[in-house]
Amino acid sequence: MSIRIRPRPATSPTWPTNDDHLHPDWCARGHACGLGEHRAQPVTLRVPGRGVVVLTRVLAADGSQHAEIRTRINLAPGDTNARAHLMRIVTEFDAALRRMVRPQRRTP
Repeated sequence: MSIRIRPRPATSPTWPTNDDHLHPDWCARGHACGLGEHRAQPVTLRVPGRGVVVLTRVLAADGSQHAEIRTRINLAPGDTNARAHLMRIVTEFDAALRRMVRPQRRTP
């Protein structure tokens, strides 16, 4: 698995630079930020030839934060194998989601 972060300039020619105080320090600004929300620069996890996961931190207009996760996974060849593979993907994502949404234990 490889992680690739593509840094971009914090501001763009079309985005005013005098409103930096209105953005969180992690906001990508420009076209990635709009419609009342702030979006960080996406982080891409890639297994070449197999799949890609793109994670983006989002601050919504209501003040809540969430991680947006987009995934593309190549399926096994053949309908029967692809269905079995999909079932495994759903099972793994269900387990992962349940682990990730659990509150973390605080350490002293």
